[in-house]
Amino acid sequence: MIRIGIECEQLEGERFGVGHTLAQLLDAATHVPGIEHKYRFVLYFKKEMPRDRFLTHPLFECHILTGGIIPQSFNVFYHILLPIRYFTDRLDCFFFPSYMLPAFFIGKAVVVLTNDVYWEAHHGSLPLKYRLAYRLFCWLAAKRARKIMTISEFAAEELMGFYGIPTSRLAINPWGLEPIFTQLKKTDEHERVVAAMKEDLGIKKDFFISVGQAFPRRHVKDAVEAFGMIAKKYENIQYLVACIDKYEPPVLALLIEHINREAGREAIIQTRYIARKDLPVLLNETLAMVYVSDKEALGLPPLETLACGRPSVIADTPLAHELFGDDGFFVKDTNDPGDIAQQLERIIEHHNAVTRIVHAQEKHLTRFAWDTHITALLKIFDDVVTSR
Repeated sequence: MIRIGIECEQLEGERFGVGHTLAQLLDAATHVPGIEHKYRFVLYFKKEMPRDRFLTHPLFECHILTGGIIPQSFNVFYHILLPIRYFTDRLDCFFFPSYMLPAFFIGKAVVVLTNDVYWEAHHGSLPLKYRLAYRLFCWLAAKRARKIMTISEFAAEELMGFYGIPTSRLAINPWGLEPIFTQLKKTDEHERVVAAMKEDLGIKKDFFISVGQAFPRRHVKDAVEAFGMIAKKYENIQYLVACIDKYEPPVLALLIEHINREAGREAIIQTRYIARKDLPVLLNETLAMVYVSDKEALGLPPLETLACGRPSVIADTPLAHELFGDDGFFVKDTNDPGDIAQQLERIIEHHNAVTRIVHAQEKHLTRFAWDTHITALLKIFDDVVTSR
């Protein structure tokens, strides 16, 4: 039996990037026939175990590491307790999906590492303590992990440049897309769900959408300003900004209030979070996802939107062309709201272009399947376990 430890703190509480993808990865693993006869995934939580149904599968062995006399501290959990459990639980390999290798870890490890985390650590707006932690412990992962897994060719090229990681220690293994992201049938029940959801959010008719954490590199502020430039021209269209404001200091709420006042209506709707189960419904109905990010390792929201049959407004980057090809609603100057506004208007005015581009891009979705990812990941684990 091959015992793989997995750090799962990101599954606790409200989930974002790493938490969502890790949950999908673990769920997908349970669908591999007979996997529990060869592997045991030993999952480590900081203070609570989530209630996901897949966690009851015999593949998993679950442990909560803090509580009682042990403080519920991330640093204690990550840098002290996890390295200890590698030895006490007789693990063959440890999988760290959160980009960092623990300070005191000695053993065989696979670490997910991405170029956008490097960017946040060195150029982003995160609090200093987080940027320092990423700088140190991502560097430690790059230098000491047996294998670095990343999720696109573009990310791999940048990581080799940033850290000097040799190709022998680097594996490219794109995330899969969650099956809930698909084109939904327009039944009467679906229309009732859509109507109720729109009413709850305050959406009148057509809308653009942005989701996720609004780091400055994702230009949500510029996208909001872009929509403000066209809000009076298209009075029946709104913009749903379902983002956590990561600007320092926060800027989105006051900017949206100002634009709505100038437009004389609730042109832009701001909400902090959309439940995962509701997101496919909104993506099927939206005019487009607005996700104008300078730095991503993959960037799932535009792919999820494409799986729902809708386009995205995205930055014109090498990654965008790797994922979507050369035909799309690309923003060349991500700092220019006018450039973003131009792409929004293209989508509103040119329905034939939308249909053509979505059709051309859909062929790329076959690369993002969880069964393919899991097969490759198990091969990575096998190689690391048998390495000397």
